[in-house]
Amino acid sequence: MRLFHFSVIMLFLFLLAGIAHVWVNFKRTQMGYALIESKREILQIEEHNRKLKLEIAYLKSPEHLEGKAIKEFGLKHPTVEQVVFLP
Repeated sequence: MRLFHFSVIMLFLFLLAGIAHVWVNFKRTQMGYALIESKREILQIEEHNRKLKLEIAYLKSPEHLEGKAIKEFGLKHPTVEQVVFLP
C-alpha cells in the first residue's frame, strides 16, 4: 500500500512539473511575441518622429515662409523707400 501511495505522489509531482514546464514555455513564447510587437511599434514611432522633424525643418525654412507670406498674405519685398536704417 505504501508503494502505491508513493507511486501516486511521484506521478502527481511528475505531472505537476510537466505542466509547470509547459506553462513557462508558453509564457516565454507570449513574451517573445509581445517583445517583437513592441519593437515594431518603436520602429514605427521613430519613423513617424523622423518625418515630423523633416516637416518642422521644412515649415521653418526661409523659402517656405517667404512663399507662404507672398501667396497667403499678399506680402512683398519692401521698396528702397520703405527701408529705414537705424543708427
